[in-house]
Amino acid sequence: MTQEPGSRRRLFGQATLTVAVVLVMAWLAGLLEFGRIAPGTARPPAPPPPGRVLTVKEQPLPRALAVPGRVISQSLTRVAAQVPGRVEQISVQVGDRVKAGQPLVRLRAAEYEARVSQARAAAAQAQAELTRVTADYERYRRLLREGAVSPREFEAMEARFRAARAALSQAQAQEREAAVFRGYTLLTAPVAGVVAARPAAVGDLAQPGLPLLTLYDPAELQVEADVSEDQRRLLAPGTQVEVAVPAVGYEGRLPLAEVFPLSQSDSRTFTVRTARLAAEGLTPGMYAHLRLPLPEARVVAVPRAALKRVGQLTLVEVATDAGPVPRPVQPGAEVGELVEILSGLRPGEQIIVP
Repeated sequence: MTQEPGSRRRLFGQATLTVAVVLVMAWLAGLLEFGRIAPGTARPPAPPPPGRVLTVKEQPLPRALAVPGRVISQSLTRVAAQVPGRVEQISVQVGDRVKAGQPLVRLRAAEYEARVSQARAAAAQAQAELTRVTADYERYRRLLREGAVSPREFEAMEARFRAARAALSQAQAQEREAAVFRGYTLLTAPVAGVVAARPAAVGDLAQPGLPLLTLYDPAELQVEADVSEDQRRLLAPGTQVEVAVPAVGYEGRLPLAEVFPLSQSDSRTFTVRTARLAAEGLTPGMYAHLRLPLPEARVVAVPRAALKRVGQLTLVEVATDAGPVPRPVQPGAEVGELVEILSGLRPGEQIIVP
């Protein structure tokens, strides 16, 4: 009897499934060797890493300490009134450049003008009195020679003449003094510079010694910072330090000009100042920072190219027998192309530098 086609297909499928089950059981039993390494057979070597293999070792690394600082001006000049008075006019704004002798602030001068007028009138009166007394004095001298007056009378006349001459000198001195005080109502720039601050406004009452304007010389700027006792021992005038003023993009190396020998009583820190520096837009009070040199140290350091950032982690590829393995490390200071590794690597290990 002939079998139907559907029955043949079912028999073929059952036979195929049986063979597949037998093969899987034989492979699990170790009877088949394909895809498995036989006992005693060496594992094939891992593919070469994609980069240069570098052996980690300790090496000398120059160190520096960053400390905050500030821009200062040794030539900071405060312009203050020498006489009291109302501010009538201010001729400059903050940031203006001024020349020595340039008018800056004018005070109301009516009171001082009146004093000058009074002193001038008193001097004129004293001059007239001296003129009259001088005529009498000359007449008495003539009469004394002729014997018409006694020596005692001439001495009295001479005393009047000297008193009139002294009164004129005093009146003229008071006139000059009044004129000087009137001149104090116009404040001029004592030096050339830039207006750094203008705390006064028109209508304010100026008092002697109270600053109305502050000037600074752009060529006299320095960077000042405070360092600890341990840091100060490593510094001396002439020590080269790295200076940065982020606000104006200034970066450079400057020698220390001053290292103060006495500490500040409140903070127990010592002040250091650099040599003068100049940069466009640099003004006193700007934030700056110094990088102070420290003694060299032997540390574990790797090329910057060997580090890879993944989220908040810094990783290096460590070369092992099984191939590259990523490992987190803690980076430290950077000097040139080298980065100090604070933890995560030991000397003698090998890493991959792409």
